[in-house]
Amino acid sequence: MRTGPPGPRQDVRGASWVGSGCRYRSPSGEVPVYVVSVINYKGGVGKTTMTANLGAELANRGMKVLLIDLDPQASLTFSFYEPDDWRDRLRDDRTVKRWYDGLRGDTPKITLGELVVSPGPANAHLKGAGRLDLIASHLQLVDIDLALARGVADGDEYDAELFRVRGSLAEGLHDEALDPYDLVLIDCPPNFNVVTQSAIIASDHLLIPARADYLSTLGIDYLHGNVRELVDRYNADSRRFATIRRHHKVAPGIAGVVFTMIQLMAQRPIAAHQGYMDQVRALGVPVFPTALRENVTLFATNTPRGVPVVLRERVTAPPVREELRQITTEFLAHLQPAGATA
Repeated sequence: MRTGPPGPRQDVRGASWVGSGCRYRSPSGEVPVYVVSVINYKGGVGKTTMTANLGAELANRGMKVLLIDLDPQASLTFSFYEPDDWRDRLRDDRTVKRWYDGLRGDTPKITLGELVVSPGPANAHLKGAGRLDLIASHLQLVDIDLALARGVADGDEYDAELFRVRGSLAEGLHDEALDPYDLVLIDCPPNFNVVTQSAIIASDHLLIPARADYLSTLGIDYLHGNVRELVDRYNADSRRFATIRRHHKVAPGIAGVVFTMIQLMAQRPIAAHQGYMDQVRALGVPVFPTALRENVTLFATNTPRGVPVVLRERVTAPPVREELRQITTEFLAHLQPAGATA
């Protein structure tokens, strides 16, 4: 369902919706490897559904995609693995919590590459040479935010530790085992805690799934303000704490807002939804021309048989599948670099 032309891609210094392009490179240094965080403060907006289906469709087009589930609800993880399978195979040693535990010194450090798993059913549906892999989440990830700063005093010591933690995921993604991937998609929790902040600092772009309602409209503007403050603080701390980590400037931008769960009348968004969509465009935010219509089955918590709907040809809602594919095409167009990395 197309809802209108793309929003403007403004590049106003200090208030940009556009990032600085890709900061990660393949082993040859010639092919950009994009890191995109999927984020919204508000839950229930189809964030996990968008992450799973976007990643699956990109893999179906031949890309090597890594999904990272940072949400302690682990909905993305359970989209590909049954809870019993997660408990038996992944819970103890193969989740991102294990990596964060090593970061704070509770367990021996490991690399992100050691946590990668390949969901079998989804990959069996892929065409060509693409691949879809996952770093799973853990229900106890909710405790990580407090634990990361445990025992650190206030003042410069706290600021230095917070800087280290905020930049940890970006550093971890430089693992050589992750070099083959074309794209990393991070499913963020619906908050702005330090785990979410680490995802933002690691990202080239942010993708915002949103419902067409008051809270989503308000939250997008609020998110932009918080991201700008975080980036400014991190870049200042990067110079201040250059002995901890080599200084580099980060500038993640908004790749776009994707509206989800849209109700239609005569194949157009109902007036109430269209009004909120127009309000978001008025903020100067890039908005994807295609929106995703309401579908109860699609937005259920778990995906049947671990295969995202975009890969299942025999689905009961082919318009939704086609919308997901069109959104993927628009997403790729939004990833064009907006400038060189500082």
